[in-house]
Amino acid sequence: MYLVSTTGVTGTRDRLAQNLQQRLELLRSLTDKPIAVGFGISQPEHARQVVDWGADGAIVGSALVARLAEGGLAEMTSLCQRLKRAILPESR
Repeated sequence: MYLVSTTGVTGTRDRLAQNLQQRLELLRSLTDKPIAVGFGISQPEHARQVVDWGADGAIVGSALVARLAEGGLAEMTSLCQRLKRAILPESR
C-alpha cells in the first residue's frame, strides 16, 4: 500500500507531516499488506523515521530527480546509498 505522507504538491520537504505517524499506525491496524510512505520523503532521516514508525519502505522521487539534475548520477547514487543505510537494520 502507498501512504501519501502529505497533501499538496510533491517535492522535497524539510520535515514530515505532523499527523503522519498516527495515519501510518491507523493504516497498519487496518491491513497486513506492506506499507510504503512517499510524497515529500527527501532525506535519509525521513526514510528512517517512517520505517521506525512501522512503514515497510519509503518512496523517494523528487529528491532523486533533483540530485540527478544537480550533480548527475554520482549524486543520485550517493543519496540512494544514504537512504539504504538509513532504513536497513543491518546498516544502522
